[in-house]
Amino acid sequence: MKKLLFLPICLCLSFCSSKKDSQSKTTIDTILSISSNCPANGKCSVELLKNKSLDIKTDDIGSTYYEIIDNPTTSVIQYQYDKNVPKDLQDGQLMEQIIFEIDNSSKSATFKDLELQKTKMLFVRLCFCRGQTGYYKVINGSLNINKSDETYTIDLKFKMEQVPQLYTTVNVSVK
Repeated sequence: MKKLLFLPICLCLSFCSSKKDSQSKTTIDTILSISSNCPANGKCSVELLKNKSLDIKTDDIGSTYYEIIDNPTTSVIQYQYDKNVPKDLQDGQLMEQIIFEIDNSSKSATFKDLELQKTKMLFVRLCFCRGQTGYYKVINGSLNINKSDETYTIDLKFKMEQVPQLYTTVNVSVK
């Protein structure tokens, strides 16, 4: 009887393991500064995902989305605003994100309006706000990127016409 109990206990214990988060240790680097104003009632963050690329996709109903894939020649910049929401409030969440890729070998680059799509730039707005949520290509604005001593300085001004947005300027330095 003891042998019968021993086997299921060993089997259960073998499945106990925490998920390893290797991406955050190897690809996300230090935020040096966010100098643009973060909208009220929330927090802003920026991440540099080194040696990654954006794979822009369209689903069966025509909606755009992205996946982040490995690519040794590019890196991905992700700037995100998350609204502070009381824990007991349902459907009050709001997240806005700008995400784009940059060439690892470039020291500086400038993009304007339709040229922004050379960086695969997307504006993401996720909330419980019918008709004002989704993934949108950014085609109105300007982006300046400068790289010095492995530090990227990003200056972005953009305007979305499809949906409301809480911020129009992003000024950050990441390493």
